[in-house]
Amino acid sequence: MFICTLVGVPAAVIFGGSWFDIPRAVPEDNRPLPEWVNPAEVRANTRDGTLVKVRVSLDAGTSRNKSAIERHLREVGQVLEVSVGERNTSDLLGATGIERLSSDILERVNAYLDAKDLGRLKAVAIQDLWYTRP
Repeated sequence: MFICTLVGVPAAVIFGGSWFDIPRAVPEDNRPLPEWVNPAEVRANTRDGTLVKVRVSLDAGTSRNKSAIERHLREVGQVLEVSVGERNTSDLLGATGIERLSSDILERVNAYLDAKDLGRLKAVAIQDLWYTRP
């Protein structure tokens, strides 16, 4: 009885969970869900010497592309550092600064991925941005 319970309960949860489908927030939305890649926190100095820490999420679009990007995370992290390092502190301030940084990261990472014949990113989301002035 104990062995049946030990094996049966997890099996029921695993196979029973396949019947349960969580509905989307918008019922008629048929777009594919994002495949997020989360590189390590990026630390870089801006042109004017401000230390910036950024955490981003990259939407790879497909699970195959996500796997390919994860194999190149070190290089992608370097592209992120360059994107931050080429700015001044004033370029990062406010919502418009974050939007410009996000679009710049998307453009630069996609250029790198194109050079490696990998699929392009669909979006970049900046999760956190901290800076410390010298």
